[in-house]
Amino acid sequence: MEEKKENQQPQVIVGSMQYRVSMAEVDAYGVMYYSRFFELFERGRTELFRALGMEYRQVLQQRQILMPVVEAACRYVAPVVYDDLITLETAITNIGTRGIRFDYRVLREDVVLAVGFTQHIFIDPQGRPVSFGKEVFEFLKSKGLIKEGELTEEKSQEKEEDISSKLKKLITDRTSNKKEDN
Repeated sequence: MEEKKENQQPQVIVGSMQYRVSMAEVDAYGVMYYSRFFELFERGRTELFRALGMEYRQVLQQRQILMPVVEAACRYVAPVVYDDLITLETAITNIGTRGIRFDYRVLREDVVLAVGFTQHIFIDPQGRPVSFGKEVFEFLKSKGLIKEGELTEEKSQEKEEDISSKLKKLITDRTSNKKEDN
């Protein structure tokens, strides 16, 4: 009998990095300025690619593929202040033929300080969309980081909401589990 796969959860590839907030990144009240989170997100995705063995600089130079942000959001939950040692978790939550989505969590110890995402498209130097997602997907598969699943052609609103709700559930579950451990 053939086994039917229902509502298969997309695999999420997560990287983590620590970061200490400098004086230059905070406002007069000592709180990290809101736009600095997007700079932090950029560091996170660059380091995630590096950790996976795919340096963005190499992709840019060798393949002439750019990855501009076409949508970004950040929800600020609690303040990040000068000299905080924070952890940024970066997750690849969706890979399409012409784009990729990253989701982020900023934590101080076990406390979630902010969550966000960036959606990117793959383009050539002239700004034309290119299909590069399949290569990223296959690269991650070859590293054993993706075992099942499919590359998405186009992301529907329903799928985007589904991924967002799954990420929220993941964050809620992790936060709840860590509180229970204490």
